[in-house]
Amino acid sequence: MSPVRTLVSVDPEQLRHTIVRAALPLLAQSSSLTTAQIAQAANVPEPELLTVFTDKESILQACTAAIAATVSAATDPTEAVRQMDAIPATLPLAARLVQVIAILDAYYHRIRTDVDALYRADAAETPVPWSFDRRDFRGIGKMIDIREAVTRVLDPDEPTLALPAGILAEAFLGLALSGIQIPRPQHPALSAEQIVDLFLHGATAPS
Repeated sequence: MSPVRTLVSVDPEQLRHTIVRAALPLLAQSSSLTTAQIAQAANVPEPELLTVFTDKESILQACTAAIAATVSAATDPTEAVRQMDAIPATLPLAARLVQVIAILDAYYHRIRTDVDALYRADAAETPVPWSFDRRDFRGIGKMIDIREAVTRVLDPDEPTLALPAGILAEAFLGLALSGIQIPRPQHPALSAEQIVDLFLHGATAPS
C-alpha cells in the first residue's frame, strides 16, 4: 500500500472525485466505515479529505449521486434507438430482429462496463468480465423508447402480422430479454437466430 501523502494544495473538484472513487468499493461496509479509512483508500491525509467533505455521510451522499449519474448516462437508450432506426426496412423481418438483439446485447454490455468502471478505484485496472445474464436486463424491455424502436422495426410487416406491431414489440422484448441465452447444464444457450425463429414461428417444428 502506498504511504498517505502529505497535505498539499490540490483542485477541490479533483480531490472530491478521487475520494469518491476510492470510497465506492467500500460502500458494502458503510455502517462501520470511517473517514480515516476512506482517506487511506484515497491515499490522502484525513485533514485534506475534511476540507472537501464535512463527514462520512457527505461522502456517502456523493457516492450515491455518482452512481445515479453513471447509471443514468449508461442506460440512455438514444444510441441503441438510433441504431435500431437505421436497420434497413428492406431486410427480411427475421434478419431485422436478429440485428435488434445484437444492438440490445451491445447496449447491455455498455451499461455493465460503465457501472463496473465506476466501482474501480484504479481506472487502469484490467476489467473483470461480467457474466452475461439477461435476467439483469429485463427492465430494459419496459423502456418506452426501446419498445417504440422495436415497434418501428416491425411496422413494415404489420399487414402480415397476427397482432399490432406495438403488442408484438413488447412480446419480442420479453422473449429476447428473458434469459434464454444463458447456458445451463441441461441445454446450451439459444442464439439470436433461434430466439427470432421461436418468436416468429412458435414452439412447433415445421412438418
